[in-house]
Amino acid sequence: MSALSNAVSVLRWLGRNGPEAGVTQVAAALGLPKSTASRVLKDMAVHGLLERDPATARYRVGMLLLEVGRHYGAGQPLVEAADAALAELTRRTGHATGISVLDGINVVVLRSRAGTRPLRVVTPPGNRGPAWATSTGRCLLARLDDGEIAARFRVFPRPPLPAAPRSLAALMERIRQVRAVGWEEAEEESMPGVGAVSVAVADSRTDEALALYFAFSALHVDKRERRALAALLREAAARLAVRFGDVPAAFAGRGAYG
Repeated sequence: MSALSNAVSVLRWLGRNGPEAGVTQVAAALGLPKSTASRVLKDMAVHGLLERDPATARYRVGMLLLEVGRHYGAGQPLVEAADAALAELTRRTGHATGISVLDGINVVVLRSRAGTRPLRVVTPPGNRGPAWATSTGRCLLARLDDGEIAARFRVFPRPPLPAAPRSLAALMERIRQVRAVGWEEAEEESMPGVGAVSVAVADSRTDEALALYFAFSALHVDKRERRALAALLREAAARLAVRFGDVPAAFAGRGAYG
């Protein structure tokens, strides 16, 4: 493998398993000689792709990637409009909000904003999570044909936590619920102690779909408040849908929610 391929493999692995890793761990995970892994990690740190903790000798994603990542989605009208709507919702509720996009069977956080509650739940941009085990992922999957969903999950992944769907049939049942009510929630399915509610909206001109979410401490937000947060997200998504021509009824023939 080339140096660039190794660097990309390291970043992808950290995205799935991070936030930090040591040389031995990376070498074993990627099947590299320890000397090669050490050299790759050191080179990535020199160029700002990674940072090395001098106390633990472990590596984490560097500031260069965070700086570049902030520009992803910049200038995309739907992203900017959704981000502005979520900024207002965070101000009103004190809860963390964010935007995610679908990537295969995963979701990637595009934007995130910390809340003002004592127990804050913030997932940094670039963080990758399991689409089948997150409210954002299921909202975005619900916009696909059932056949496309099945094709993506021919081999169903191991659930990250016990509450997550354990089979395609279980996932499809959750997706049918999303299509019926127009929003989704998750509680301790991909991250311990974390809950979320989400909706999805798309730009009809580009077919770009985004999930908008609230994230919170699962222990401290009850069902009533979750429904209220979901209603706020649905209102925001409805306004965006009008502006960007997202007509949910147009998806009815392929099973997407309205």
